[in-house]
Amino acid sequence: MVNNMENGNARELQMLEQYLEQFTQQVEAYSRQLEMLENRRVETATAVETLKTLVDQKEPTVLLQIGGGASLRVHVPDTNTVLLNIGADVIVERTNAEVVDYLEERVTEMEALAKKIAESIGQVQKQAHEVAKRMESAYAQVQAQMDPRIQG
Repeated sequence: MVNNMENGNARELQMLEQYLEQFTQQVEAYSRQLEMLENRRVETATAVETLKTLVDQKEPTVLLQIGGGASLRVHVPDTNTVLLNIGADVIVERTNAEVVDYLEERVTEMEALAKKIAESIGQVQKQAHEVAKRMESAYAQVQAQMDPRIQG
């Protein structure tokens, strides 16, 4: 009878350890997604600020990266016409203001998505904490069964 209980506890501990590992992997995956999303959000917000700044400049100049760590200072003759990649390598021509509006909406969408991902991380961490508590309880039961003083 005691042997069956020990086997059951060992299986439960093994199962709980697997759950905890899965939760840890989920948190890591969500965290990577959140980091990539934050990088994209910052990049997009920077593009918005750049477009807004270019409109006000008399002779606007930007750095154009040409590869290999090399860049050129390039004069921008028309700050009101912007080429925008809208996905699937489809590029459209829009006004500066239209692109700023579009990108600001994208930033808002990314912030909302980041909030959802952060909530998911919190939920998974809560589940992991509950599993860890169950593991502690199961370990305590195993130790109690193995301690001859407790068995009487």
